[in-house]
Amino acid sequence: MRHPFKPFKIFSLAILYVIFLVAAFYILMASINRSQQDWKRHTYEALEKTAFFNDAMVALGYGGFIHDFKNAVIRQDVSYLVRAETEIELGLESLQKYLQRAPEHTAEVRAIQSVVGQYRQHLPMLRQMLKEKRDVATIDALVRVDDRPAIEAIESILSRHAQSPNNLFEQADSAHQRVNHMLLVILCALVLVSILVFSFIRYVNKRLAIKLKDLEVIFRCAPNAIFLVNEHGTIISANRETMRLFGFSARALNKINVDDLVPSATKEKHKKLRLEFQKSDRVQPMSQRNTIFYGKKLNGDVFPASISIATYGVGDEKHSIVVIKDLSDEMQYKSQANTDPLTKVANRRAINRQLAAAVSRSNRQQTPLAVCIFDIDHFKTVNDKHGHLVGDDVLQRVAKIFSDAIRKTDFVGRWGGEEFVIILEDTDREGALHFADKLRQEVKRRSQEVDFPVAITLSAGVSLYCQDDSQDCLFNHADQALYRAKESGRDCVVVI
Repeated sequence: MRHPFKPFKIFSLAILYVIFLVAAFYILMASINRSQQDWKRHTYEALEKTAFFNDAMVALGYGGFIHDFKNAVIRQDVSYLVRAETEIELGLESLQKYLQRAPEHTAEVRAIQSVVGQYRQHLPMLRQMLKEKRDVATIDALVRVDDRPAIEAIESILSRHAQSPNNLFEQADSAHQRVNHMLLVILCALVLVSILVFSFIRYVNKRLAIKLKDLEVIFRCAPNAIFLVNEHGTIISANRETMRLFGFSARALNKINVDDLVPSATKEKHKKLRLEFQKSDRVQPMSQRNTIFYGKKLNGDVFPASISIATYGVGDEKHSIVVIKDLSDEMQYKSQANTDPLTKVANRRAINRQLAAAVSRSNRQQTPLAVCIFDIDHFKTVNDKHGHLVGDDVLQRVAKIFSDAIRKTDFVGRWGGEEFVIILEDTDREGALHFADKLRQEVKRRSQEVDFPVAITLSAGVSLYCQDDSQDCLFNHADQALYRAKESGRDCVVVI
């Protein structure tokens, strides 16, 4: 007699077995995703903390603040002190950001901040001693700071950082072992199921392998705007930063071509470069070929960027990973770092850089070069009598007159206070004198108009570059000429 429940039991066991396989497979996928997310999160956190700590060490270390601070003492050069003041603030800012992300290093960071704070307290005293031309030994004795607490703190942080990768590897290895055990169970179970189930698992594993390879390439690239394109240039996958930067949603995937994300003027050139990159598996930063790459948002806005492209084969297809970093803020910061905030013309740092480049071109091309230093006469009286707001207005108006008067090849900047510098390339003595005197008369005339806050005059010193002279010599001659103009009664131009 056949057992009446036997077919039902077999069917029930088969159903339970399928449920077991589905549950086991679901748990396996969840474990893989959880392990992957945890690993990425820990990695990104570690990279972010390391980046801020490295930024602080670069700004404060022997290639940054310490270098410039010691050079300011040894060489008694205020320009090094100016750079040191900027670098110490950048270093402290990076340290504070690091502390926010690594509270476990509070004691070490506080020790570093304490030592750096002592250096910062000595900066005004160092500036005063440099003005007084104190000898190096005296200055060093007065501004010396005990670096040992900071060095010990840095060594402690680095030691703990060195242990971090080991912890990550241990976690990853543990997760890997768990996944392997679960996979072994599933593989053993799959032997007993039908060809259909086996084919399904193979398909899932194949798709998973492709996704893991894509993630591996993305991880190697910089974590900015990252997207995947096929061999036709169509964007098939993108992260949130890409969508935010270019202004499209996930619904636009598989509809937008990467060639449409560059300005129309460079679209064909970009397409040619993309096709060239896709011919072989390689990673090539676009910035090595073009000084500045420009991207275009879907709303038409153009922005500067750096770009890296990685190409690789997936079966018979070619995929490309594109990583783009928006340089808008960085370029704005660079512009602000080289611009006088009041007058919006170049500051002293930019003037020194431009003058060095002009001297180099003059030597290389054997062309004349002139430097003009303009000083507003009795400017202190303007501030004392009319107030600093009026004085600032005068400076802004004078800077505007200068900017409107120069050629594209000329360069104007504010040296400091009421002094402005104009660099005239390919200009001889007669041309420089004519330019400076014409500009002096123009400012005088404009200042006597009704809308000008107060009538002013200018004194100017002009120097001509002699081949093989130093940049400092050229500038000092212009400064001496300005002094002579002041001694000659002001409101005039003197040439050396």
